Amino acid sequence: MAAVRPSNALPSICRATCRGALSAVTLALAAAAHAQAPPAPLGAGPSDAPPERPGLFQVGSTYLTPYLQIGTLGVDTNVFYTPTDRQTDFTASGGPGLEVVRPFGRASQLRLDGGIDYLYFAKTDSQRRLNGYGTAQLDLVGVKTRLAVEERYLSSYGRPSYEINERVQQETEGTRGFLRRNLGDRFALALYGERERVRTDSQVYLGTDLGETLTEDRYQAGGELRLALSIKTQLVGGGEENWHRFPQQPERDGQSTLAYGGFRTDETALISGHALSGYRWFRLDTGGQRSGLYADVDAAWSVSPKTKLGVQYRRDIGYSAFDTSGPTPTNQTDWAEVYLDKLLVSNVYVRLFGRLNRLASDGAVTIVSPEGGVESAIRDDRAREVGAELGYQFRTRLRIGVTATYTTRESPFESFGVEGLLAGLTVKYNPPQPTFR
Repeated sequence: MAAVRPSNALPSICRATCRGALSAVTLALAAAAHAQAPPAPLGAGPSDAPPERPGLFQVGSTYLTPYLQIGTLGVDTNVFYTPTDRQTDFTASGGPGLEVVRPFGRASQLRLDGGIDYLYFAKTDSQRRLNGYGTAQLDLVGVKTRLAVEERYLSSYGRPSYEINERVQQETEGTRGFLRRNLGDRFALALYGERERVRTDSQVYLGTDLGETLTEDRYQAGGELRLALSIKTQLVGGGEENWHRFPQQPERDGQSTLAYGGFRTDETALISGHALSGYRWFRLDTGGQRSGLYADVDAAWSVSPKTKLGVQYRRDIGYSAFDTSGPTPTNQTDWAEVYLDKLLVSNVYVRLFGRLNRLASDGAVTIVSPEGGVESAIRDDRAREVGAELGYQFRTRLRIGVTATYTTRESPFESFGVEGLLAGLTVKYNPPQPTFR
């Protein structure tokens, strides 16, 4: 985690690194600001927003946008995310990227995006990594039909989830597709599918080889039927099937079935988003079973053109990184967030948020503590997070800000109980993404 420090408390190498990074950021922001129009209000929908160029530079019918993305730039007071013996270091992450967009037809486009991401620590050499990412998306939009296909690749070095405190090197490659067809004036059918291949480097963490438990091939197929209740509201019902395969631990292979229903609203509605609930049945190929309630809520209330209040909540069953004594190696997770987005003056915005996360394992988890002792207990972790961001937004795709987040987590295992403050400068370029819905 990171803490706010005055600049004169940083070593000279840190101050030099900050000055160099900030100079590069300033140049990138100046170019982007010169090319983009003033921002649309936070509550504005597509019909309210001015037309937006799909790129910074135009070459024939193709648009190019070079960009520089920087993660949090600051001081990390807990580099290895441990409850004791914390190590402090200056850290930064980011790198250059390029987005290529080729629009055609009424609203269709081909989009390519890729770049590199370097994780830097001034003193902790072992945590430095160079990674990259790439995405190719084809989005075809017709009068009654929409087809979207995406191929993606990501090389990452980070903490995969709340379960794991150490950074892990992973490569993820996947494909997903989406087809929606309007059936008359009120009905629509949506079909989707996905494959994902995750490869994790061998790394023993508290007695578990994460290379075995986090290396997975996942396949998904699903569909949804939608009934328009009004111009902006739909009643939906659907389901999906997931198949999980673990090349290094076939005893973890399993399958899950989800059935759900709920509502979706258009992004121009007063309350936009979706509220879905249902039930998931999970079963191992070897016979173990687990089931539970499912929920997915993402709703934003446009209080005014400059103010948005939102809430998110997710409840589901997913694989654990550890083996458990229960029928399945899974966790029941609950995640909730409340946030407020406020446009202050001109392009200056503030974002406040609070998050809760709970993780409950199916049976006891056994770990080997850093001191060498063996511990076993049912894992029931609770994490709380509050934060704020103050920044400047260049239209809807580029923003620079100062952010601070404070996190605490309680667990039956001392090794998982941590707390701390992360603060620093962030610069983000957010290219448009197909909604796949």
